[in-house]
Amino acid sequence: MEKISFRIRLIVIIFVLVWIVLLLRIFAISIQSNQYYVQLAQKNITRKDIDVPFRGLIKDRNGTLIAINQLGFSISFDPHLKNQQLKEQIEFVLKYFPDLNPEDIVKNYMRERSSYNHTPIKVVKFIEYEKMQKEYAYLIQNPLIFVEPTSRRYYPFNSSASHVIGYVGASDESDIAKNMVSKYTGIVGKTGIERKYNGFLQGEIGEKVVTVDSHNRVVSVRYEKDSISQNELVITLDMRLQKVADEAFLGKNGAVIVMDIESGEILAAGSYPEYNLNDFVGGISHAKWSALQEDLSNPLLNKLVNGLYAPGSVIKMGMALALLEYAGINERTLIDTPGYIELGGRKFRDWKAGGHGKSDVIKAIRESVDVYFYKLSQQAGMTNIAGVLNEMGFGQKTGVDLPNEFVGILPSPEWKMSKGQPWYLGDTVVTSIGQGSFLVTPMQIVRYTGLMASGLLPTPHFAKSFENIPSDFEIKDVLNEFQKSKIKFIQEGMYQACNAQGGTARKSTLDSLVPIACKTGTAQVVSIPQNIKVRIKESELPYYHRSHAWMTGYAPYKNPKYAITVFIEHGESGGNAGPILAKMVNALKQYGYIK
Repeated sequence: MEKISFRIRLIVIIFVLVWIVLLLRIFAISIQSNQYYVQLAQKNITRKDIDVPFRGLIKDRNGTLIAINQLGFSISFDPHLKNQQLKEQIEFVLKYFPDLNPEDIVKNYMRERSSYNHTPIKVVKFIEYEKMQKEYAYLIQNPLIFVEPTSRRYYPFNSSASHVIGYVGASDESDIAKNMVSKYTGIVGKTGIERKYNGFLQGEIGEKVVTVDSHNRVVSVRYEKDSISQNELVITLDMRLQKVADEAFLGKNGAVIVMDIESGEILAAGSYPEYNLNDFVGGISHAKWSALQEDLSNPLLNKLVNGLYAPGSVIKMGMALALLEYAGINERTLIDTPGYIELGGRKFRDWKAGGHGKSDVIKAIRESVDVYFYKLSQQAGMTNIAGVLNEMGFGQKTGVDLPNEFVGILPSPEWKMSKGQPWYLGDTVVTSIGQGSFLVTPMQIVRYTGLMASGLLPTPHFAKSFENIPSDFEIKDVLNEFQKSKIKFIQEGMYQACNAQGGTARKSTLDSLVPIACKTGTAQVVSIPQNIKVRIKESELPYYHRSHAWMTGYAPYKNPKYAITVFIEHGESGGNAGPILAKMVNALKQYGYIK
């Protein structure tokens, strides 16, 4: 009897426990999971629409538009089309726009297709306003097709200042990881100003959260935030001056920069050859990309800040200041400057076979006397010289507001030792005239020219005025009191180089309507063997063996306002850059910059 009673109690206990478990499970499903299923249901009935801002315009200093948004339309499909429906909608669109690629439309649709996606899928990113205007009324009558206004970047000047302005391209995964706005705009600045100020130009996205019914129709608006597109950028370029530079460089490769000495504003800057910015908007064709890559003139290289070249004799002004400070001489000291010096069994020749007789610092700059610098650089020591040149901005970035600026190479015993190599006196000699391992960018040279003109080292820049971002760029006082007391002799040497008998730039700058000060530079690309007694003419050398041509200067001479640097790849002689410098000075006068 007791066994039966125990079994009954055990069965009752098990029965009660089972019911307790069942009740707990029912509670969990009906009460605790309710919030989860409510949230899941909300996801199915709410939709977030992104309001994409228009990219900011870019204007030159006179208000001329140089980067704008071309208005047009995009086409999107309902996100829940079955395969047959998708085929029908594509055929419908192609009836009005037969030039579209149906394979691209399918690819764009399938990439975003999902049962969880309630947002219309963009299948055609851009159709020009004029083309859509004729067909718009037909498309919007189709309930499965959505036509929305959009924009595409357009550069009215095509290739002019292409390396400065830069271009936008489709944003990839790495761009989106760094910048979520580019996920919705679909574009991001890839080069130049477009890249440097991308965060400002792109604006801020807006969003709208809406409730939709089972047919994806909006029932109510739950949250709304407008996009921000007040992001216009004014840059320092004057496209009139830019046109003068472009015309002067027809058929030539190299760079030209015109900079306001007092502010660092760059009025014109070209890296040649240039390329058409509009080719990159929406994706450049394989044929055009291959042509740019295979071009030996390297049009994709921004020579303003990424081109590294031996400075040649344009370095002699800074070198002269270092010699006056460390070589135990003054501006009146005359030294013998024959046609060459011998060092370690090697002849280091002057550009002038017969030499220059006796030379002081002014004559050494006026006539670009190599031997003057050969001799005195050994007395000054390269460590001292490198210290002075570093203060002048060599071997470091200028701070210009372009991406990926190069620093170049400022040779010194310490620099060479870091590479496990000894420094020789011959290294000092060749560096003293801007050869050897010395490498600079045109941007460094124009900045340094500004220093020679005013005694202050400006930060070159392109941003002139725009909201919310500071646009003040530092002007550095880098010269010591001794150097400041001697710079007037450097300036006199530069004036005589352009205006006095025997000046290396006198003949090539005769067309200048304004008194200028300048310095030529001829940077050898290949060395001349010691056994060559008579040099072959540059014009008779193979093109890529010809020397690079530099000329840098400032105007007006007595009241310096603008520094101009001209660099011609394989231009043979520094004097060949003179006519371009004179044209830029005359353009400054023509457009009222020089009164």
